[in-house]
Amino acid sequence: MADAPDWIRPGDTATLLWHGARAERPGGPRMYQVAGPALEGLPAAPRFLLAPTEREDFAARLYRGGVGLPALRDFLSECRIARGELVDDGEFLAVTDETPVLPLIEGWKGGPGRPLVPYLHDLAAFMPADTPLYVDPAAHAAAQREPELFRVAWVCDECGDAADAGIFLWTAHQGDGIRVCLLIHNDAGIWQVSLHPFEFPKETAA
Repeated sequence: MADAPDWIRPGDTATLLWHGARAERPGGPRMYQVAGPALEGLPAAPRFLLAPTEREDFAARLYRGGVGLPALRDFLSECRIARGELVDDGEFLAVTDETPVLPLIEGWKGGPGRPLVPYLHDLAAFMPADTPLYVDPAAHAAAQREPELFRVAWVCDECGDAADAGIFLWTAHQGDGIRVCLLIHNDAGIWQVSLHPFEFPKETAA
């Protein structure tokens, strides 16, 4: 994507923030009022996915498994990815750069291949880094079948509720592989959202 900003790249991760009013400070950065979640004690994140509070119902539908790809696209069409820092004890986000997120995700689909990560059937997980990324076999099989989809990929076995801990994937077939276009990792309402983090192989049915 030739016109993509230089401060965000495929594979980057952003922390979701629900925001209220936006304001401009004369001679200063754009300011977004933070409505949640509370991020105290977490490492400072330079990138944020900004979602309007008017769309908070999306989270409840997501946790119930009621969000497909059209609804995800509709939600993301109102979101922006931003670079900035939390100020005033976390009440505001001071933004230095921002851009609509959906065109980035769509535009990067035709870009260079991402790291190829095999699915480990014995673990029901991928290992894109040092810790497993759990994806249940049904979700992996659905991604193999469907040219493009978004769905719940894993829910914590102990709590059994995606609102407590869950993983959600937008996948799309690309040549011989399957691209993870978007990964949402929810941990008690704090979402880490990764853009085009990796691909995994298509598997031939036995």
